[in-house]
Amino acid sequence: MTNLSGQEAIDKIKELTGAARTCLMITSLDKRPLSIRPMTVQTVDEHGRLYFFCHKQTKVYDDLKESGDMQLTCSSDKNSEYLSLYGNAEVYRDQSQIDKMYTQFANNWFDGKEDPNLYIIRLSPETGHYWDTKHGKFVQLMGILVGAVLGKPLDDGIQGDINI
Repeated sequence: MTNLSGQEAIDKIKELTGAARTCLMITSLDKRPLSIRPMTVQTVDEHGRLYFFCHKQTKVYDDLKESGDMQLTCSSDKNSEYLSLYGNAEVYRDQSQIDKMYTQFANNWFDGKEDPNLYIIRLSPETGHYWDTKHGKFVQLMGILVGAVLGKPLDDGIQGDINI
């Protein structure tokens, strides 16, 4: 277990999300069923805040206007990396930020970066947990197999809490 805080936590968030990583965004945490949808991280800033685009006429926009509580989960099967973050999110429109983050890929959901329905979601994480491997999925799998044969754990995984 390696718990992270401050700059180490921010660096881990950047490493495990990366720009254009798809995550599951969970809103309306006090209602059942939970409101969950895939969202793409546009960027992570120097404070560890994650930015997403959303359309004004969607449930995620309405959910966040009602309550900013959010849970976010990200995973990379390729590298056996997983991240769960909890924090407060806000939804707003800032054309200069949109101009910096917008890519052609976003044209699948918006009518260009001038689209008046294009809004930004900014998640300010408070706490979280991560699961990571030191040497990638293949080495981790080999360690698990050798550990099973030897009868002792050889998993090189690292996990810990994240506190911003």
